[in-house]
Amino acid sequence: MKKKTLFLAFLMAFTVQVFAQTPDEIFNKYFESTGGKALWNDVKTYSLKQSFYANAPTDYEMDIKASLLDNSVIKTKTILKRDFIYGISSSDAWLKIPMGSRDKNPTYDVKDLSDKEHNNMKRELQDFLSPMLNYQAKNYIASFVGLENDGAKKVNHVQLSGKDVIYDLYFDPATNLLTKEKIKLAATGEEIVKTYSAYATSDYGIKYPSEGTYTSSLDKKTVKLTTKMVYNDQLTGVLFKR
Repeated sequence: MKKKTLFLAFLMAFTVQVFAQTPDEIFNKYFESTGGKALWNDVKTYSLKQSFYANAPTDYEMDIKASLLDNSVIKTKTILKRDFIYGISSSDAWLKIPMGSRDKNPTYDVKDLSDKEHNNMKRELQDFLSPMLNYQAKNYIASFVGLENDGAKKVNHVQLSGKDVIYDLYFDPATNLLTKEKIKLAATGEEIVKTYSAYATSDYGIKYPSEGTYTSSLDKKTVKLTTKMVYNDQLTGVLFKR
């Protein structure tokens, strides 16, 4: 009886050891499975193009060009063929709002971003690349929540908590890839859920989620999300001026 009890205790301890991973272990497996940490650490610029599609008037596209070295980013949201352009540089932050009719060359009303909007874009500059990358430098706290069920699949759930945002990240233990993330924004109360069903490999060598879905608590609609990433492309400083 004593031997059986000791065996069960050993088995339970072994099971806990297998599944109780640290956030860094899970993150490192993700980075290695998507190209290697060396490639990720050498990213200096990136371009991101996303389409949010539900065959509705609210469909839109988003184009981002970012320079990590200059702490600069341009984000263009195209809605009904009209471009709303958000930008930040090391010393400026602005929004360009299109004016006039769509059938003419647009003119823009340029406004300063609020401090809240500016801070959100500074977060996006880093986190659109990956919220996990160098998360300690962003003052995020990472915790392993546990091995959970997500539908019919088991996933490793890790939470990243920051002052203005909380990420709940879900990883497939078999592939080490991110399959879902939930984002809670403190400034607006918005909650975003992204699911990832396919990955693509960039010319640079990093693998990234290219297809999935996007749901926002603001409109409660789930749309198809497609993504195209380019890493270390040539960006000029002219882009990051109002």
